[in-house]
Amino acid sequence: MLGCHLLIPLIPLLVGGFSTLLDAAPPDYYIAGVDQTPNAIHVFPRNKPWTPSNIHWSFTAGKRSRGWRNLSDVKLWKTASHDWIALVCASSSAFPTRSNPHAIERIPHLGAVVVASSTPGKLTLYYPGNAKDINDFKNLKKSDVTYDAPGAHGILWDPNDAQDSPERGILWVSLDKYMRKYKITGRGETMRLLQEGSAIPFPGKGGLGHDLQPDYTNKNVLLATDSYGAYAYDIPTGKWVTLREEMAIKSFVRHKSGSICGLQRREGRLGKPMGKFWSAAGRKQVKGKEVLGWLL
Repeated sequence: MLGCHLLIPLIPLLVGGFSTLLDAAPPDYYIAGVDQTPNAIHVFPRNKPWTPSNIHWSFTAGKRSRGWRNLSDVKLWKTASHDWIALVCASSSAFPTRSNPHAIERIPHLGAVVVASSTPGKLTLYYPGNAKDINDFKNLKKSDVTYDAPGAHGILWDPNDAQDSPERGILWVSLDKYMRKYKITGRGETMRLLQEGSAIPFPGKGGLGHDLQPDYTNKNVLLATDSYGAYAYDIPTGKWVTLREEMAIKSFVRHKSGSICGLQRREGRLGKPMGKFWSAAGRKQVKGKEVLGWLL
C-alpha cells in the first residue's frame, strides 16, 4: 500500500489552485518546482515568499546541453548509499529515451530506474550494469525490451507494505484514459516489467492521465489527475472518488496534515502559460513556459 513506505522522500506535487480545509496554522514543509523557463529546479519553504533569497535548494540545467532541455519531472529521495539524490527527467537526458519523457522513478533495492514517455508512449527500463553495485547510477544500462504505454505521463513506485522485497511492490503508471500496474521481475539484464491485471480506466470522461501520487493521509489511496480532474483511487476496493472537476490539473497531492496542493495550467496574458498555487499559505502565481513541482 502507499504512504508510509516512502524512504523520507520529498513528496511529489505540482503547484495549483486548491485550498485546504484546515483551520489551524498551515503546516511547514517545502515545495520543489520544476520551472521550464529558466530550465531549473527550485525548492522553497512553503510558508515563505518564493523569492531567490528563500531558495532552499536548486539545480539549474541551463542551456549547456541539448540533453537537459524542458525539465518535466524531479523526484528527491534519501537513500542509504548516496544520502539525498535527485531523479530528473527532460525531453532528452543522459540516457536519451526520446518519445518525450514525462516522469521518472527509482526502484529501491534493485538499482533500477523507469522512465515514462508520452509520444508515442512507452516505458524505458534501466538496470545496474554492475551486478555487485546496484547503487552505481553512473553505470546504468538501457534494457533492450520496450514496453508500449500509450500516453504515459505519471509513474509511481509502491512497495506495497514490503519495503525490502521489491518483487512484491507495484509500479503504477498513468496513461491515456487509464492507468496500469506492473510487477518487477529478475535482476540486472534479465530484469523485466510485467503488467498485472487489466487496465484501470479513469472515471468520468477519461482523459489523458498526468500525475500519480500517494495520499499521505491514507496509505490505501492513490491520487491521480487527467485532462478533466483530480481523483482518489481506493486500492483495496478499486473505487474512484472525484476530488476536482477542472481542466489541465497537472498534479494533485495531499500532505499528511490534510493540506492539499496542486498545479493547474492556465493561459495567461498573451497566451503565455502560468501556474497558480493556492493552499493555507495563501495564493501564489508562477509564470513560465511550464511550472511543475513537488510537495516536500
